[in-house]
Amino acid sequence: MKYFIEAALFALYCQRPEPPRAQEDEILISLPNKKIPAILYTPKNTPKGTILAVNGLAYLGNKDPRFAAVCKSACAVGYTVISPLLQEVTEFKIEKETIDTIREMILAVSSDPKYSPKGKISYIAPSFSGSMGLIAASAPEVNGRLESILTIGAYCNVQSTLDYVMTSPEGDEYGRMILLYNFIKFEMGENREIESALKACVMDGSYGRDSLELPSVLESIKPANRKIFENLRDDSEYRQKIWKKIVENAGKKASFLKDLDVEDKLNSLSCSISVVHGLGDKVVPPQQAVRIAECLEKNKVRLILTPLISHGDVGISLKTIPKIFDLINGFAFFFKQIGRSRFSSAQKRDPESVAA
Repeated sequence: MKYFIEAALFALYCQRPEPPRAQEDEILISLPNKKIPAILYTPKNTPKGTILAVNGLAYLGNKDPRFAAVCKSACAVGYTVISPLLQEVTEFKIEKETIDTIREMILAVSSDPKYSPKGKISYIAPSFSGSMGLIAASAPEVNGRLESILTIGAYCNVQSTLDYVMTSPEGDEYGRMILLYNFIKFEMGENREIESALKACVMDGSYGRDSLELPSVLESIKPANRKIFENLRDDSEYRQKIWKKIVENAGKKASFLKDLDVEDKLNSLSCSISVVHGLGDKVVPPQQAVRIAECLEKNKVRLILTPLISHGDVGISLKTIPKIFDLINGFAFFFKQIGRSRFSSAQKRDPESVAA
């Protein structure tokens, strides 16, 4: 029951117009070849555990108010939260190197007694960052370092997800433009003008943007490239033809489909996972969450399909009691796994006092 209450408070804090206040400090996470800036959220009392929280593809990065609210809400219920700034993520770049960075951050934070006295941490991330976290967690050296994972809107099979976004009439334009921005080079080579138009379109659709960049970019590029961009955006048959060529060429030029795939790596995961997914998700269809759950041992996964959230978002709307009850149970499963590790640590130190 205590984890349900903890999760209910987390859900309540996430949907408030103003998130809870938290002590925030700027820190650096030292990795073998670089240092990653991060925001450290410290709870008032002794931390119950440590959470590495990685935001999704957003130009505000870890300072996106929506994701900062999630971090502050987790902190408010008693957890140390570390939210790193991944530059490539703020630039909407989908790169396999991000997986290596997440893996190295898990190792670095869990090895630092200042931030992780237990030598273990947990992980929260939406969308592609959630899926990349699952891949990073499958690495042998990460085994035993993670207590619990919470993904929101993560994909399982990368090719079917990308195909859905690019070809389905229900696919989200914002997600589609991000994918084209990342992968158009596999068909058209390096075309800076088209890439700049695609990125401007993504930026204009980003949360918190006040001014539009795309109109001025389209005025500055060659008419032929402007026509290509307009076809990519508005002509579904043209876009599908280009996407087919991108996938065909990717096999010759890059291994991104294999590197970014989650499905074939899930059997290597050792920690418990809460898989939360919006039923109306227009970027990653909810069937992807079902597939993640099917690939994991039943006692290690909690699947929550809910109409209360959108893609990769925890901006919860409290609409109906049964639905919010299900969602809170998903969050409770995540927090409970951290609690189990806390209990185990206490039991090892003083088994008699815990038993009492």
